[in-house]
Amino acid sequence: MASYGQFTQIDLCDTSFLDQQTRDTRYPNREAARFALELSALSYDFEVGPWLEAGWTDISIQADERLMGGVAAPALAERPIYQRMLNEWVPRAARRHISSAGTIRQIRGLVWKSTPMRTGKAITMIRPIGSRRFAVIIGFMGTGKRRMDWEVNFRFSHPEGFHAGFLANTLQFEENSEKITFDQTAAHLGLKSLTLKDILEEAKQPDSRFIIFATGHSQGAAILQVWLYRQMQEGLLPGNILGYGFASPSVAAADIPGRPEDFPLFHILNSDDTFTKIGLFRHIGQGYVYEADDIFRKFCYQGQDTDEIFMRLLERFRAFTGTQDAILFALAFLQALALRPMEDIQGVLGVLAGGSIAERLILRRDEPVTGLLRLFNRLLRSNYQNAMQEAPREGEIAALADAIEKEMDEFGAERFARTIFKVLGIPHTLVFRARSLPGLAPYSYMVIRGFEELRPEE
Repeated sequence: MASYGQFTQIDLCDTSFLDQQTRDTRYPNREAARFALELSALSYDFEVGPWLEAGWTDISIQADERLMGGVAAPALAERPIYQRMLNEWVPRAARRHISSAGTIRQIRGLVWKSTPMRTGKAITMIRPIGSRRFAVIIGFMGTGKRRMDWEVNFRFSHPEGFHAGFLANTLQFEENSEKITFDQTAAHLGLKSLTLKDILEEAKQPDSRFIIFATGHSQGAAILQVWLYRQMQEGLLPGNILGYGFASPSVAAADIPGRPEDFPLFHILNSDDTFTKIGLFRHIGQGYVYEADDIFRKFCYQGQDTDEIFMRLLERFRAFTGTQDAILFALAFLQALALRPMEDIQGVLGVLAGGSIAERLILRRDEPVTGLLRLFNRLLRSNYQNAMQEAPREGEIAALADAIEKEMDEFGAERFARTIFKVLGIPHTLVFRARSLPGLAPYSYMVIRGFEELRPEE
């Protein structure tokens, strides 16, 4: 029974793009990219209904330290009514879990590094394809709405050559590979049990019954890269796995052995998206870039393409060459902000705090405000040192801070800060969930209308 994706209308039953006989690992595939976008979107909301209707089963959801499984096709269950109740409860519990936490506590945890780094979120499921083969799909969620989710992104040291935060969440998922089970599939195959670890082990063989399709957006695409690389290092055959990342940060500190095309992993990138240029220094896999133009921005950027400060900041961020430029800008912004009246500083931090009345009341006090500025500055300097192995360039920070201060004078500090978030967020958007928003989200547009215009990353 056909079931269609919410954003691309692709048939969620159709995995023909995984066919090893026709698959081209040199270029991305339109159908695969659309399917990947639907799966990446699912990793944020866990709305599994259409996927169950399409025949996917044995769904497990990792939400931070919690691993919730048991979501399966009711028609194949011994107790179908109970199964339907479980199918509704597990995604709802996962959504509730990843949406909770107080903003100020999260900010302080980020700065003081008191919150855990193990905040990875992922969804896993399986479906038969043909008489004896199965597709296993994995969607890695990107950075959520909680400020604590951002902590991972700020771990710029690079043990084992990978961004520390992305590596930590990858290791968390790997540890769960023995706990992620496929009970209905095991029964179908006459097995006592079947885990993701079992599947990954079999996928090291040319005659594997399992082929794996993995995807992710933003931080999820970063975890995807590290995980796929590590699995291939353990012997997983490239013919048994395929990955698609959207808005992918860089994850490696140095060149990865081998050619980009040696890794069956494609990255779909918006040239206006700042996050594709930061993380560390290297992507794993092959990048394909959509060169944003006026038509694209008008259709995808919700009217911001006519805002002078938005376009001015967009051009500045487009000029970033890597992580170092992003951190230097952030340090300069803090330096310029510290010279503003307290009212301006409180307004800018209020933008970061969101709409919480309690948290805005805290920010009315001078002491926590100045303390947060100092701590943010300390954090950014430490991250720059970890990433670049050198101290930040003070002259460059000072010059940039002068320019930012003038723009704050021209446009207002709070508006300037809000626009920074818009410039970072809008070009980075995977899907528009609110039907009232005009046009298509940038990455949706790229796989629906602009796929043929993607060009290999230089």
